[in-house]
Amino acid sequence: MRKYNNSANTMFGTYQPDKEEVKRNWKIVVVMTLCILGFMILISSVQNFWMSLKPEYDVEYLLDNGAREGMHVKGEVPYTYDCFADMSDMDGGKVSAYYYALPAAKGMIILEIPADRQEAMEILLDETLDFLDTGVWPTSTITLEGYVVKAQGRLPYLLSDYMREIGYTDEEIADMGEPLMIEDASRRMGRARISAPVGMIILTTGILLGVFFLFRSRHKR
Repeated sequence: MRKYNNSANTMFGTYQPDKEEVKRNWKIVVVMTLCILGFMILISSVQNFWMSLKPEYDVEYLLDNGAREGMHVKGEVPYTYDCFADMSDMDGGKVSAYYYALPAAKGMIILEIPADRQEAMEILLDETLDFLDTGVWPTSTITLEGYVVKAQGRLPYLLSDYMREIGYTDEEIADMGEPLMIEDASRRMGRARISAPVGMIILTTGILLGVFFLFRSRHKR
């Protein structure tokens, strides 16, 4: 059986790496792996982690006082209007999210709800419609955490079309300006609270190990 070793033939003869060089190469691999892994974990979660650190605004506060882009939203949705769009309306694919209109002080705010929470939103919608007829306040609520963003794609058009159907004029819709959306990021922000610190620890460990190995190699000389 042929045996393999770490030597290599060169024009100057056979090159045999010593143990110190092998150890140095492994140290470089370990440091680079930790730094890259930590950076990738951190960069994938830093936006949601940073948003989770911002001051929280209750959903009802936004509905009473209006919203602005970048706000961190956390709380219960007390009522809702109809679902006027879903993700398939915009990209033609599988439905992954539904979009509801929330009446607010300055017009309408769009609420994005993941597909697996749509059933609970429909219950809240039924209770909201009952409230308009009976005056009995909805008892169901939807708890969410997310942030306010500008509505993109066809959402502004679909919202305007829905608002015309329920009686708003084009002038009233125009006066409301660009529609804003509460994006439900409850799960992403929950994961980010764990993954961002883990990524930072791994990245910091890689950097500290690199500094330690560098200092140690220079100290030996």
